[in-house]
Amino acid sequence: YLIITTLISLLAYFINYKKKRRHMEMLASELPGPRCLPIIGNLFYFMGTSHTEFIERIGEIGNAYRQQKPFRLWLGNELVIGINEPKDFEVLFSNPKIIDKGPLFSFFQDRSAGAFTTSGEVWRNYRRVAIKMFHSNLIEKYVVVFNEQGKELTKYLSQKSPQETFNVSAPLMRCTLDSICRTAFGTNMELQSNPDVTFPDDLTISSEMIVERIYKPWLHPDIVFNRTTLGRETSKRVKRIHDFTINVIKKRRTEILKRSKMQDNEEDFEDDLRNLNLKLYIDYIMEASENKKGTSDLECAKEALDVIIGGADTSAITDSYILVFLGMYKKWQDVVHKEIDELFNGSDRDLTMADLGRLENLEMIIKEVLRLYTAPHTLRKLNEDVKLGDCTLPAGASLYLCYYNVHRDPRFWAHPHDFHPEHFLPENISKRPKYSYIPFSYGPRSCPGSKYGIMSIKIMISHILRRFDVECDLKFDEMKFKPGLMLEL
Repeated sequence: YLIITTLISLLAYFINYKKKRRHMEMLASELPGPRCLPIIGNLFYFMGTSHTEFIERIGEIGNAYRQQKPFRLWLGNELVIGINEPKDFEVLFSNPKIIDKGPLFSFFQDRSAGAFTTSGEVWRNYRRVAIKMFHSNLIEKYVVVFNEQGKELTKYLSQKSPQETFNVSAPLMRCTLDSICRTAFGTNMELQSNPDVTFPDDLTISSEMIVERIYKPWLHPDIVFNRTTLGRETSKRVKRIHDFTINVIKKRRTEILKRSKMQDNEEDFEDDLRNLNLKLYIDYIMEASENKKGTSDLECAKEALDVIIGGADTSAITDSYILVFLGMYKKWQDVVHKEIDELFNGSDRDLTMADLGRLENLEMIIKEVLRLYTAPHTLRKLNEDVKLGDCTLPAGASLYLCYYNVHRDPRFWAHPHDFHPEHFLPENISKRPKYSYIPFSYGPRSCPGSKYGIMSIKIMISHILRRFDVECDLKFDEMKFKPGLMLEL
């Protein structure tokens, strides 16, 4: 009887699967796309490609079908639907049901599982907490920390010889990590003054390793990946990342216990960090874990890491690109130097919120860097059929949102493949559709920390340029990229 019941259940599952599959294949057949081969679909287009070549190949396919409907790709038996039209982005971003990340994001969840990598109700809970951290009433207090860490960064840079060429991304990463640990966790980790701490390098390299796995389908099964050198090295670095983050959580917990019996009525940010009436991101996480029986420090660490990565990694990468381009394009460095000099008039005072709004040329440069080198794409999972124009996108497919394509579309950008900050002059912005520029996404899954990131970048770059000139030996057409959450040098 048990065998018969099992067989009937398996048969019913198979019939239901085939029924859904036929529905998906029928709707997919109405979308344009390159020819497919049996079993592997369009995978042969991408075999042997690097991370950058993969993105460029997707761009070529998207450009070929831009004037038609969204395009389709079959990667094995997985249906992927490419989106690179602003009008389609507008419809999809406004749909509250299209919020689940694509299945490949599960590879990041061994390292971090919070507001940026999870889906469904779990994501909603994390996002509510992240929004509280980036509330405008609180974010103004972070200016103090950004100034503090920016000055610490310039101390490090001043130790370099004027003739020395070096990679600025490592010290920038330590600077932005110190900032996020202070603002989100109330803890001064002093990474800038402790170069032996491996946490910043582990974060950067583990991201590269996870992305490398994503682009190698044969490494997707855990049973294969965990037995490879890449898998073992990834696990080792992720373990160190978790240990470091657990230590941050324990430091905050100890601080709370120490301060719980103290009265502190001062109003500056340092005292706010110690004031139990002001909840930081980590406090919400710890509070939630105490309400859920059996939640471990490791689970708290994985939740916290999403904000650490989102708040530090992307800002450090953007800072690096800005300095590279200012070193390449002396004209723009002179423009920003003049803007900063006129603002401060020789004073060494800290930047204020009012100052940030006056750095208009620097803001244009930041936006242009984010156009060129923000996250090139993201994935969303369709849990039900979605009507888009005159076509229907089937449930079970993954949406491939091609930011790389729309950010280089010559219909919207006069110099799509060049560094051209004039793209963000007011008269040029007014000519473009809103969804032709998507550095922080839109809708329910938009980045809650966009204002935090721009503030951090402006303050760090300003502190550097108030004290240094920047030179870069690279040429624009010589820039090579490695796998990561963004296009990284």
